[in-house]
Amino acid sequence: MPFHSYIFFDAEPSIHSLPAGKLASAKAKFATVAARGKNTRIQSYSTLGFKAGTRFALNINAVSPEAIQALVSDLLHTGLGKHLKLPYTLFGMTRSSQYSPNRPPKEADWNLPHRYLVVYPFTKTIEWHLMPYEKRREIMKAHVDVGRKHSEKISQRLLYAYGVDDHEFIVSYQMDDLEAFQTLVMEMRETESRCHTKNDLPIFTCIHMPLKEALNTI
Repeated sequence: MPFHSYIFFDAEPSIHSLPAGKLASAKAKFATVAARGKNTRIQSYSTLGFKAGTRFALNINAVSPEAIQALVSDLLHTGLGKHLKLPYTLFGMTRSSQYSPNRPPKEADWNLPHRYLVVYPFTKTIEWHLMPYEKRREIMKAHVDVGRKHSEKISQRLLYAYGVDDHEFIVSYQMDDLEAFQTLVMEMRETESRCHTKNDLPIFTCIHMPLKEALNTI
């Protein structure tokens, strides 16, 4: 399933008007609807305290963009959804790398999520895209080599967002050790590819948990 969307949720002030029992019932219904999405699979995360204006997030993986939209629509039409808002969304597709076109996108190791997820969009400079392909490939090799050195502890997924979102890429990392991930980022900052990054914000740090638990952050 090549289509991915990261949907970040926050609560509207109106949610505080719901009695405790009704709120608990609304959360349970929301989780049930999420689990029944057609042609989709989801992972849920808490973002409370890590990104202002967000409480929890869903990574929706689907066979089509329409399947993602249908699931989000169903969620927002639940009793809980009426009291939620979407401060951020990120949308992209998996595809073979420009620099390793014969290698299929890596997906299998994301079926069992790690404790933490860090996701952010990024865009390269115009000068980067005008650079000869072989030169870009050489620069990216050094960048990829750093990632491979940490691949036993950190798993990466790259989504292409050219033309379908505000950014060119969405990069996601899964890990059980945030310090190990921070080390990876610091080492990547020292590669030449960093010179050709136009923007790589905002950064979302998330904790994986069952959706029913994530909903308790509301």
